[in-house]
Amino acid sequence: MPLFRIGFRKRQKTAFLFFSVNLFFLGLSILLYSQERSIPLKLATPLAIGRTDLLFSSIASVCEDDQLNFYVLDRLEHKVFKFSPQGRLLLTFGQKGQGPGDFQSPAEIVLTSKGELAVLEDLSYISLFKTDGTFIRRLDLNGRLGLGYIGPDRFYGWIWRPNDQQQVMVDGQNKILKTFHAVARDRFSTTLPDETGRLVMFNYSHEAYVPRLLFAHSGELTAVGISDRYEIALLDESGGIVSTIRRPLKPQKINAVEKDYLERELRDFAKAKGWPDYVSRELIKKIPQTKNQISAIRISRDYVFIFRFAMNETDKSRSFFIDIFSRKGEFMGVAQLNDLPLFISERAMYFDRTDESGNVFLVGTEYSLPKFNSEI
Repeated sequence: MPLFRIGFRKRQKTAFLFFSVNLFFLGLSILLYSQERSIPLKLATPLAIGRTDLLFSSIASVCEDDQLNFYVLDRLEHKVFKFSPQGRLLLTFGQKGQGPGDFQSPAEIVLTSKGELAVLEDLSYISLFKTDGTFIRRLDLNGRLGLGYIGPDRFYGWIWRPNDQQQVMVDGQNKILKTFHAVARDRFSTTLPDETGRLVMFNYSHEAYVPRLLFAHSGELTAVGISDRYEIALLDESGGIVSTIRRPLKPQKINAVEKDYLERELRDFAKAKGWPDYVSRELIKKIPQTKNQISAIRISRDYVFIFRFAMNETDKSRSFFIDIFSRKGEFMGVAQLNDLPLFISERAMYFDRTDESGNVFLVGTEYSLPKFNSEI
């Protein structure tokens, strides 16, 4: 381990520093957590798919249908796998290509309120299928990135503008109907001369401090937000705002150990890209004093799950604080989870895993929450 390759006294001091910092944040986490309404989140025995008889190349997205069958989108295989609730493979569909029912860069799969499957691609395409894999139609939303499904004839995406990334809602004719949050380019990029003297834009983004555009969808509900602000708009299928989720939480400060960690990660990235040293120095100046607030959003049939950033980004065994809301935006309380699920249904959470040999597999785990009474 790197800690044991430095001098003995420095090793002791460094190890003690990391231990003290992690212990401090553990205590702070417990203190803050104990002051909030705690919700016990219980996980059942997990079901693993893809460890032996089936091999995934990647797992990009998961969804469930009304019969509790679940669908796994393999981005690299350009394919959808359908499984029974017990994990038996029922069928597969899709392949790499440009024809009807083919995929080029599939990123997300959702079950629509019509009972259809929507596969959303990075390259502006949305393909709709029946749950038996029959192709229905494909939409081309050229120029819209990070596509998401909102409702019939309502879709989410983001666009590049001269100075920022902008969240948009469009219809099936690709007309922009509404705009949401934006991330300024200067939050994650710098323009400097390269070694030849030519001006080049260098981009680096870390989710802990560079704002990310947030989106989630399930059933007839969509959530739209930005990671540096605890303000999530809940939309109906027409794109109208039905509620807004807010919590008056102060942003966490980036402590000295975290800042050192983030700077080293940035330097390593710049070195791997072959960038000049002065590029990483300029990008390091963009690291702010506080972290973003929201790591991810997940929506089940009954709840909205808001995953906050961990108290200490250097702790690999960290757990997530999860703020749980009703689908109407009512705050229920706070739970904890050691990992971020790809998808949360009414009954189960789905996680992607990688074993020691590099094999990617899926874990589905049934979960339970207490019945919330009218006082909550």
